[in-house]
Amino acid sequence: MDKKYYSAQTIFNASIMLFFGALFLIGTFSDKAIADFLYSPDSQAVKLATSVGVYPFFAASVFFLGALFERTVHSQKKKTVRYILCAACIVFAVFSGFIGGGALLDRDCLGAVFPALNRNVPAISAAAVTGFYPVFFVGYRMAPKSADKALAKRIVCLLLIMLTAFVAMQVLKNVFHRPRYRTAVIGYGGIGFVPWYTPFSGASGYIAVLGISKGEFRSFPSGHSILSISVVYMIQSLTWFFPKLKEKALQLSTGGFFFGVFIMIIKNDTRSALPHRRLSRRNDRHHALARTYTHSAQDIAEADGSVRRKRFFAGAYPVKIKRIRERS
Repeated sequence: MDKKYYSAQTIFNASIMLFFGALFLIGTFSDKAIADFLYSPDSQAVKLATSVGVYPFFAASVFFLGALFERTVHSQKKKTVRYILCAACIVFAVFSGFIGGGALLDRDCLGAVFPALNRNVPAISAAAVTGFYPVFFVGYRMAPKSADKALAKRIVCLLLIMLTAFVAMQVLKNVFHRPRYRTAVIGYGGIGFVPWYTPFSGASGYIAVLGISKGEFRSFPSGHSILSISVVYMIQSLTWFFPKLKEKALQLSTGGFFFGVFIMIIKNDTRSALPHRRLSRRNDRHHALARTYTHSAQDIAEADGSVRRKRFFAGAYPVKIKRIRERS
């Protein structure tokens, strides 16, 4: 049974790699055409569906930390070591739940449907307490049902994989600064379509001068895609707690794969077009003023350094725009 299972799992994993390899090549050479085709008006209903893709990643991390906490409490390690490890589990669970709440209520998730929730600390805290932290206790209760002696090691390895994926995603976003397609369509300051493999320069200048949210320059890599497709390997971990599911591990992986692909498709079909008023952090008057002027990417890039060195007040906004125009 084990050989048959591992053979099937190997074939499945190889098929996934080939599938995403093909998508990678297609997306690299047809990115612009695909973006043009998928560009559509914002859909509130689908925004709710897209938010579902964010939840499993953070909820799973809290769940596994709860299970790891249980194994640590009942381990044979020294009391001091157990206290330290248990405290670490709690801290990481609290941190993961709060980040998950923030991601769930982000402007590209539920925050798009309910703008008042976006970056609202009390709302994020409430989401973490009600939607994520209870999962910690579920993991704690499920851990004793597993007879796997290597469960703690498996969980640590899985959490390291999840952490690596999340950190790599954040680092790459801050390196490439790729503008979102909806920003290019609106035409802020001459921002055009940028391929994923071309790092975008001058983002700080656009953010400071035109008041565009820095989130509009974090298109690559896609956070929704990475978090949702992580279900493929996270869902297999249920077999650690439910041995009877081991025979259905391949079906679980397949279901996780289609779930991730579905969220990716929905996300790319809707997040490309948000209402224009949500792109700017400033008020409507400054937003309208920013759209009145047209600047080239070179203009803003040249202003990038000076803007960061000199504080920019909202009242000086028209003067700053005038200076940039005169320089060009």
